[in-house]
Amino acid sequence: MFPETRLHPQYLTDSQTLITTPAAKRANSVVAELEKNRLADEFVRDARTLRIKAERATRPKDLLDMQGIQAGFLTAAGLGSKTDKALDAVNRRAILREFVEVALEPKRGDFATELANQYMLACGDTIREKTHKLNRVWAQRKFSEYVISEFRVSGRQLQCFSKRDTRWLPADKLADVDDVRAFAWTTGYMPRVLAYNLGVPLIRTEEEIAGETAGDAGVARGGKNVDLCLLNWTPDEYSARTQRLRMVKDAQHYIALGELKGGIDPAGADEHWKTASAHLVRIRRSFLGLQAQPYLFFIGNAIEASMAGEIWGMLESGELSNAANMTDDRQAVSLVAWLCAL
Repeated sequence: MFPETRLHPQYLTDSQTLITTPAAKRANSVVAELEKNRLADEFVRDARTLRIKAERATRPKDLLDMQGIQAGFLTAAGLGSKTDKALDAVNRRAILREFVEVALEPKRGDFATELANQYMLACGDTIREKTHKLNRVWAQRKFSEYVISEFRVSGRQLQCFSKRDTRWLPADKLADVDDVRAFAWTTGYMPRVLAYNLGVPLIRTEEEIAGETAGDAGVARGGKNVDLCLLNWTPDEYSARTQRLRMVKDAQHYIALGELKGGIDPAGADEHWKTASAHLVRIRRSFLGLQAQPYLFFIGNAIEASMAGEIWGMLESGELSNAANMTDDRQAVSLVAWLCAL
């Protein structure tokens, strides 16, 4: 598949049209705060349960032998599940005794509340990690919703591969859009699969590209994951692991590859784009070495002025075939319609 001409995507007139607007930034912040609160709710409930149970103790040291709180007690003391498993009972008790003496004894009658506070502090890293992963989940969810809407409005048939059921389902039978691993449809009479997070062994690192001779181009060691891959595959070829592992090594099956960046924090937008653009360059160079040139595209939530200029430059040069700011419904709908028509 060789793009013949430079594409000027619909609803993009210059780099300025790619920039995330202040209104979209505010909306993203509200959504992010709501999701963080939802994630924190379970830990808040656990901390409350731990405090209520601990209030039955007369003194902080009584907690050492109290049944029904040990998992929460260990977490509050800074012992995660992996660390906990590496310690024997004697060492765990010694750490808990020190925690009681240092953190809880000074609080006297308010030690149960302090225990709950320490539990929440210890869970902070877990909450931050889940929040970080949430950006990817949230972006993939929005993209999936755009894809499903495209087919529902056009009246075309769409199948979804559910990671929960590990099978293909009609789109209207999908229980949770977050479970989608891939979509399948036909364009004309040609089968199409749009897969999330596919390992592409054809993509080589800069060192591998620089170190090879003209006749050495081929499959890289390990390969790299690509956020979105549009493939000339049948649904069965995707779901059958043996066939999938064989077909990912054939460059001619790739129609389009794209980067999806769900980060909504403007402060980290440029860094995310650097990662995405470097990956897109590797993809392009790797496939050119295999005499293939699939379409490349980018879609993101937080797009600042500097990166918008770079994205527009890549569109102008033909290095990118399409791009969109996902906070702009018109741009997102346009990119998805283009992708689903290839």
